[in-house]
Amino acid sequence: MADLSSLVDEIQFAKAGRSTAKCGRLGCAVRCIDTFFRIFTFFFALPIVAQAGLFQRDVDFSNYDVPLYTQIVDRIKAKVSARLGQGTNTRDRYFIIPFAYEDRGNHPEHSHSFISVIRVLADNKQPKLTAGLETRKYKNRQFEAFTISWLPHDFMSNPHLCVFDGVGSRIIPEKNNCPVSTGRNFTLAETIKLAVDAKNAVAMWGPYEIKKAGFDLAVKRKRLLDGGTIKYRADDRLYRKDKVAISCFHAIAGLDELYPNGGLFGTGFKMWGLNGTARVLIEYTEKATNKHLLLEPVDVKRDRYGFVYAPTRNGDVPYDPVRNASAYHR
Repeated sequence: MADLSSLVDEIQFAKAGRSTAKCGRLGCAVRCIDTFFRIFTFFFALPIVAQAGLFQRDVDFSNYDVPLYTQIVDRIKAKVSARLGQGTNTRDRYFIIPFAYEDRGNHPEHSHSFISVIRVLADNKQPKLTAGLETRKYKNRQFEAFTISWLPHDFMSNPHLCVFDGVGSRIIPEKNNCPVSTGRNFTLAETIKLAVDAKNAVAMWGPYEIKKAGFDLAVKRKRLLDGGTIKYRADDRLYRKDKVAISCFHAIAGLDELYPNGGLFGTGFKMWGLNGTARVLIEYTEKATNKHLLLEPVDVKRDRYGFVYAPTRNGDVPYDPVRNASAYHR
């Protein structure tokens, strides 16, 4: 279009007796303006195009009729089994699987971060079992597993989470009128049911192999939560330091910071759902006290896999925040 406009301009200016040099400058200006508006239109349209679903992500419908919980457990089993290999497992191996779920828009009251921890026992050895954990078996291998999923104790029957209540409460913690609740550590099955009931998108990372010291810390955290001395509050800025109440985020992260890093101006704003769990993984990999616990590198974007709700097989997916995902409907 710019070249055609320049040609028309040159003909018109030539007829008028203007110089070719002058019309060349005008043609250049027209081309520059045209290029600017093309670039502006392209970038302005990108969010609209993405929102319209024209940039399709890769969603697998092959397990569409398999319940979401079964899909997730099967993926964990396959991933861990591949890591262990076919040979004899001569030592205990430890893994973490971080999770998150969120709704479209990532509203904090509909978002959650949680983590599963696995200990695969060595083959042909008499293990020292972890008190309070059930020993299970898969493909002739014994393992212990538990999940840290911290929520109000009645959340299964009353899934209405108070996060911010009061003018200015997102910035000033003293303005937040949300109550402190008795907390409960939910199982993986219970947590996934909450996600399914809300038709949320679920993301998982890993499994990542960790040292025994990392497993021991997770067991210690589970016992702290199960002990009943600490309560739940989504906005825990005023309560975490004294271990009065913590959020789901800090149940799987450290308790020594006043608020999670990241987010808007470092306030922790929007650090929930997938962003929250990604922030925890960054803490695991960058914080000096945690660096030695992970035995492999972490890429918070490339490592995550999603499970997204679809009302019909091979149909539209209302919300898909991840690059690769499996569809579910129950």
